[in-house]
Amino acid sequence: MITAPLHSHENERLEYLDQFRIERGAVADLDELLDMACRMIDIPKGLISIVESDEVFFKSEYGLDLGSSPRDLSFCSHAIASGKPLFYIEDATQHPEFHDHPYVTAADPVVFYAGVPIMDENELPLGTVCVIDNKPRSLDTHHKKSLKFIAQMIMKYLELQKRNAELQKQGTVLEEKNLMLRNFAHVVSHDLKMPLANVVMTTDLMTAKYAESLDTKGIQYLKGMKSSALSMSEYIDNILKHYESEQPVRGTRDDFNINELLINIQQMLGIDEDQVHFVLPEDDLDISADRAAVEQILLNLIGNSLKYNFQDRIRIQINATESKKYYRISVIDNGIGIPKGKQEKIFELFTTLNQTDRNGNSGTGIGLSTVKILVDKLGGVITCKSRKNQGTEFTFTIAK
Repeated sequence: MITAPLHSHENERLEYLDQFRIERGAVADLDELLDMACRMIDIPKGLISIVESDEVFFKSEYGLDLGSSPRDLSFCSHAIASGKPLFYIEDATQHPEFHDHPYVTAADPVVFYAGVPIMDENELPLGTVCVIDNKPRSLDTHHKKSLKFIAQMIMKYLELQKRNAELQKQGTVLEEKNLMLRNFAHVVSHDLKMPLANVVMTTDLMTAKYAESLDTKGIQYLKGMKSSALSMSEYIDNILKHYESEQPVRGTRDDFNINELLINIQQMLGIDEDQVHFVLPEDDLDISADRAAVEQILLNLIGNSLKYNFQDRIRIQINATESKKYYRISVIDNGIGIPKGKQEKIFELFTTLNQTDRNGNSGTGIGLSTVKILVDKLGGVITCKSRKNQGTEFTFTIAK
């Protein structure tokens, strides 16, 4: 009896096999593939084998209930070591090397065996898909092609499972890092905002107490210090909002009216009707979605329309419509616009236009990134159409 040889690159093969982390136990998808192979060939028995260093375990069995086999006795070990696309024995009882094999002389013998290695372009087989009979037989060209096709499908399935496992691991690591980063952001914000508040308070006190003793330049220095402290405080608040937006939305749906929400936002932003022509949607649309998330999106977009606008009279128009699957909301203004070259990048974190706003402050590049995250979590998309010095239109959708 011939003992099963090792693959010519056995160490590399075992290292590659280990990357797949294939667990024992049946899987419905593989059972269906093996069932298909045996039915196409019309053969009573079949296996999907995984060849380990000392043992061959069977990931799927058709007409058999074996579980595993010693490596040195396994026909599948011969198959992967042969280097052939199909390891094929029509009658093992007449084969000079297998006629006295324990599986061939058993009560329910292995007489016919055909096995195709399961492998990709690396040519490092993980195991085989094989079909077995207890009597001599042969396979025609169509049957051989079918068996090879099933082996390819099994390999693709294992590659997909491997990729999914890698993505899940990456997702877990990424979530842990994000949690650490969010916690860090909260700690740092607390440690920074207290001194900043003290700076603001101190400059106010110094301005009130020593105004008569300071010259114009001194007063300007104090105002500059206060402005910088307030800007930094706002920057920290925006970073916190950004990381909070990466948390899942509540998952609940609130029923609310878009015009009522916009009127509330108008009041929150202190929009002066004498300076701003604020146009509500013509259709009084009722929406079922996470109200807090929609409110935050609109606060950000409308706030930008107010800040990045140097017109004597600002115009902001809101449109709201719906289709069978989505709500569609647009915020259109007559502001400074966004250069075409930057429209693709404005939703990336910390991307700015290098443009001061109406009050002379520079943007942080956080707001629109936060908006994009929220829109994604609401099952929608956001787009931007803009012409420099003519205005901008942001449109976002919300899944129903």
